[in-house]
Amino acid sequence: MITVRIGGNELPLEDVLENPGRHSRQLERAKTTQGFAECGCVTARPRPKLVIRRHRDIFLLARWPDQAQLHGDGCPLQRRNASKGGAGSDLDAFRVGDGRLDIKLDATLSVSSRTPAKPVKSSPDGEAKKPQRCTAGLLAFLEYAWELAGLNQWPGAGGRGWSACWSQLTAELADCRINGQSAGKILHVMERWDSARKSEILAELDAWIGRLTPSGETSPRGLLVGEIDSHKPTQFGGKIVLRQSLQRFFMGAALYQRLLLSHTTALAGVGQQDQRCVAILLVERSRSNYLTIVDAAAMLTNAQFLPCDSGHEVAMADHLVAQRRAFRKPLRHIGNAPVHPDFVLTDTSPEAVIGPWDGWQLGVRRQNGGKAPTLPRRQRAIR
Repeated sequence: MITVRIGGNELPLEDVLENPGRHSRQLERAKTTQGFAECGCVTARPRPKLVIRRHRDIFLLARWPDQAQLHGDGCPLQRRNASKGGAGSDLDAFRVGDGRLDIKLDATLSVSSRTPAKPVKSSPDGEAKKPQRCTAGLLAFLEYAWELAGLNQWPGAGGRGWSACWSQLTAELADCRINGQSAGKILHVMERWDSARKSEILAELDAWIGRLTPSGETSPRGLLVGEIDSHKPTQFGGKIVLRQSLQRFFMGAALYQRLLLSHTTALAGVGQQDQRCVAILLVERSRSNYLTIVDAAAMLTNAQFLPCDSGHEVAMADHLVAQRRAFRKPLRHIGNAPVHPDFVLTDTSPEAVIGPWDGWQLGVRRQNGGKAPTLPRRQRAIR
């Protein structure tokens, strides 16, 4: 069991990540007196430091800058194999500027009926066009956030629920900017329902929804991340309910059909015992005070919230978790590689790649009662 030193207390790291509210008093005292916590994933001294960040009425743990590689094998905060994400050029959608993560999304976060359409300007002949910064779609942002928080990696032991996802996402994205605005104002990651913190959770959600109140001719929008509990068509389109709240979110018929077609695999995980469907919603408040979805994307995961591209990958991820293997899931927002492996084992030297054939074979074995499938002629594994 990996522990974390908070002041003079040695506590289970998994419990602090899953239940940060339970340890708020110790975290607040350590932040005031020492200024940081220490991860117990390695025996060497000094231990890797952890940032203690205040979020509303509780405190969260985050990686200390430039120390992610110091964490030991099996630590959920280790990022030894993470990509360089935001360290790219000024034209990247994900970049670091002035020490803060800066994200450019292909999304409009505020709409004004008074703003006229911008005229299309053509460049004079022979004049080079100024390079434009890239933008990322909602799914790319969701995958990037998952990787940034280390949620695409499995340390080989322990467990992970939505509360750990919430605390790690919130801690990593707390100081970033999205389309020039503070993420704290426009991004809300749904918190797991906890009756002991009912008033705080509801107050935080109400405060975020309150920021979406139209003022004059301007309609602000916000980004919401949560797990889909159910979705179904309505008279005017579709409705989504998130597992962490009873709040209903409505969308038009065209958007609902596009969501069903574009994210069929992810939405198939809704209601499944061994699968989850995580969504990011771009929402605004309608004139009738409903929360309306303007755009949305969904991502399939297994029960431990490891991203997967298919049901066969879910079967493989579950198999690796059961075998206590350490691995990561490469996400497709990274780079322009024509082929991505399903998973990469990180507890071998060198690392071992698991390709599509391996996951497909395991899935078919489960369906056939353990019998091995016949290899199709054109099926090739990524080796």
